[in-house]
Amino acid sequence: MSDEVRVEITVAAPVDEVWQSFRDKQKILHWHGWEYDGLEQEIDGTFFEDAEETGERTLTLHGHDTFTLTPVPEGTRVVLTRAPKGTLPEWDEYYDDITEGWITFLHQLKFAHEFHPGAARRTLFWPHEVSLDVSGKPFFESANQRGLVVEEWGPGLLVTCPKMTVVTTYGFSDAELEALRQKGDAS
Repeated sequence: MSDEVRVEITVAAPVDEVWQSFRDKQKILHWHGWEYDGLEQEIDGTFFEDAEETGERTLTLHGHDTFTLTPVPEGTRVVLTRAPKGTLPEWDEYYDDITEGWITFLHQLKFAHEFHPGAARRTLFWPHEVSLDVSGKPFFESANQRGLVVEEWGPGLLVTCPKMTVVTTYGFSDAELEALRQKGDAS
């Protein structure tokens, strides 16, 4: 029995397009994380400096966590296999939070490809759950997270869980993004 954790999604896009979203820094910026001053350095460290292509459309990060992309009739299956807890003891305290982060990011990847291929995004992040008083169509639900498609954001994606809220918007001006930030900060 393995202690590995698997996160799996299917993206309605061709496998070569999705693979480029793991190998082209500008495309990674369309789905990984959220806007902050260190995002480009995080991407460099995660996807390029400490990453290795370990097979056809297979990328291993930090020598342990592995993404495998395969074509399926619906598009591309993306499977993240996380190394078992204890593989990198210095990160064990954050293991579950990192896994939750990858769940969010992979759904952002799916959303970017299926709703806004190639489009730039604007994001907001809070390290806790906030109420933005919006409604939307369910996009995904995991054990700890929920994602909604919010039409008024371009459409955009709202991901919430007790430990964080991530908003992904398209076509928002600085003023619109700031108004949304203030709404979240006030909740």
